[in-house]
Amino acid sequence: AFRLAMIILAAVGPCTGLAQAPGGGGDVSGKAIREVTLRGHVICLAEVMHRLHGADLPTAHPHIFGFKTADGTYHTLLRTKLSEGLFVDAELRERELILKGRLFPDSRVFEVSNIRSVKDGVIYDVFYRCDVCVIQTLKPGECMCCQAPVVLTEKRLD
Repeated sequence: AFRLAMIILAAVGPCTGLAQAPGGGGDVSGKAIREVTLRGHVICLAEVMHRLHGADLPTAHPHIFGFKTADGTYHTLLRTKLSEGLFVDAELRERELILKGRLFPDSRVFEVSNIRSVKDGVIYDVFYRCDVCVIQTLKPGECMCCQAPVVLTEKRLD
């Protein structure tokens, strides 16, 4: 387990040479937090490190979700209320996605602020919807009004 953790740490951090993007703020260390857009797929970092580098991985293991960009860069996804769907919805994880958010200094830890999907070259806004109450939310689960399950919905951007 220690070896796997070390391989994942080596794969996802630290980044160097990060310049502050316009609008990107600093953190308490005074380093720039970049606002970035990533395009790619959600992956399990542990499984990828096992496949690529022979990391010791038990058959039954917890998933450590990350994001592999089109250029082959791996990022660790920070679990927040806006990214919850990426962690709990297998259907959403299967899609090609465009994620907007913050990339933290000296790492490849990514905090999602917006999720969009791509199908046949067309970009869609992604949200969950209750068909009973017609309520939209960013989080899968039950409707906050009627407790019916919400449904993954993609709306084409025009």
